[in-house]
Amino acid sequence: MADIQSKVNGLTSKIEGELKTLVDEVERLKLRPVGKQMHICIVDCYNKAGKSGRKEVLEQCQQQCQIPYQTAASVTQNEIAQFQNRLNSSMGQCSNDVQGMVTPEIASNERKMQKLENDLLKCIQGAINKSRDGLKPMRQRIESQMS
Repeated sequence: MADIQSKVNGLTSKIEGELKTLVDEVERLKLRPVGKQMHICIVDCYNKAGKSGRKEVLEQCQQQCQIPYQTAASVTQNEIAQFQNRLNSSMGQCSNDVQGMVTPEIASNERKMQKLENDLLKCIQGAINKSRDGLKPMRQRIESQMS
């Protein structure tokens, strides 16, 4: 059983790496420019307020500057969470399907258990491949919210 867990971990580490790469690229290419604009906007708020502007006006200006970045970061976090939930759900369904096939006779038969483990790995690989296909559309959804 430890062997199958290490195989599952190997499969999931690949998709996790791909997700991390995507998130890093979105952060560098999309979120950072939005963050930079936020800070430029906040500096403008201070310049407009000068030494005599009202504190409330300055704070409201700063809050308005932060909205695009907060929205972009929230969209990114939500998309990542949904991606991970879909992947975990698919993999959990694979596990449930295989567990539903185990009988006392199969559990005591090493060859039949090995077949079920192979079925589980194939199912998980399919779930990962399907999730992988969703990375590009996810990125497009994230980036479309930042334009």
